[in-house]
Amino acid sequence: MQPLSCVIIDDEPIARNILKEYILRDDRLLLLHDYSNASDALRELGLRKPRLIFLDIKMPKISGFEMLRSLPQHPQVIFTTAFREYAVEGFDLNAVDYLLKPFSFERFLQAVNKAYMQITAELSAETPAPVADNSQDDLFVKSNGKLVRIRIQDILYVEALKEYVRIFTTVGNQVVYQTMQNMEEKLPKDGFFRIHRSYIIGLRHIQAIEGNTVLINGVQLPVSRYTKDEFINRVAKNKLI
Repeated sequence: MQPLSCVIIDDEPIARNILKEYILRDDRLLLLHDYSNASDALRELGLRKPRLIFLDIKMPKISGFEMLRSLPQHPQVIFTTAFREYAVEGFDLNAVDYLLKPFSFERFLQAVNKAYMQITAELSAETPAPVADNSQDDLFVKSNGKLVRIRIQDILYVEALKEYVRIFTTVGNQVVYQTMQNMEEKLPKDGFFRIHRSYIIGLRHIQAIEGNTVLINGVQLPVSRYTKDEFINRVAKNKLI
């Protein structure tokens, strides 16, 4: 994740300098600006759009509480103040943490850790789920002068026709200028098996196995004696009852 953008709003120069030093020591944070009063901050927050505010409470003209309440939406806030009595009100405004001046770098890190976790969770919720890549679930084949999309899970079996193959699917079949070897390489090995030099079958569509034949979609296909043992092992291993 990119560093969290943040601003400081505090009327005390010493307090701002300490915070700037602490922020520079934490690679997770990126300081956009520091303000000595809430009025200047209010004019620019909409443009800077920080993820986190380090906010003093008792400031002239506009207090930290007043500023925060004036915002229709506000970033995560860590209050920094010398006054313990404001803590309850601070947390009522959904502050991440409340740092009582003077605070150590260790205490500062504890507050930032909380903010980092909360903001990371927010960003994860904002990020749309990745669009499923179905490129591995489909094949495009040239048939009758056009490209036809075939869903791999719909393939019942493939039959060799000399220089061509016929791909039988649950919705029809396509004759394609292709070799069986290339088809075998293109189809996922965990879902297909070459039972004969002339046939590759979709394992999910097997209805029955009898002798040296397998039934798929009501059609009996031959199983080579050279592949039968491996085929039975692939299909029935740990499934026989």
